Amino acid sequence: MIDKSKIDHLIEKDPTLGKFIIFFTKKKFTINDDYRKSTEFLSLVRTIIGQQLSINVASNIYNRFINNYGSQIYSLQSNVEVNDLKTLGLSKAKSETIIKLSYLINVENLNLTKIMKLPEQKAKDILCKIKGIGPWTVENFLMFSGKNQDICPINDLGIKKGIQIIYNLNELPSEKKVMEISSKWKPYRSLASRYLWEIVDQDINFL
Repeated sequence: MIDKSKIDHLIEKDPTLGKFIIFFTKKKFTINDDYRKSTEFLSLVRTIIGQQLSINVASNIYNRFINNYGSQIYSLQSNVEVNDLKTLGLSKAKSETIIKLSYLINVENLNLTKIMKLPEQKAKDILCKIKGIGPWTVENFLMFSGKNQDICPINDLGIKKGIQIIYNLNELPSEKKVMEISSKWKPYRSLASRYLWEIVDQDINFL
């Protein structure tokens, strides 16, 4: 359940976004929580899998992953190899990233529970050192798994498309424009971003 005070804040600060949020509320639409999983490791794995893939394709691959390795795990065992993950539909690069992540958790004591509570930039400084994990992956991980309520992935295509739709722009907004518009959503930019993704995914562009 989303805190009503956060919704009211977004509606007040950005009436343009607000009319879409009101539409969602009246229709009792839910916003996607697909990246929020039972453990921080699985949330990050789901985010890695989701890089450059549609929600449906990524969800299918993730479901095969947990069917093989479990839905409550905190890392992969050391005997899991790249080819094992590739058979589930993951690319070689993503397979290597997930195995490296497991190694760091198992051997180097990488603590995702602590990382998800860090400020955005500090979390990026740690996780972006892992090959295959970039700012977008960390932003999504923190948005769905962490306590950070004020993240807006300014480079995300879905965010840009969402802004283009609600503001009826002729072209995708620049990063500068995304930053300018998203400043109105503080301190709940994470929630606003999730609404934008739903607007795009559900093709809501008639308001």
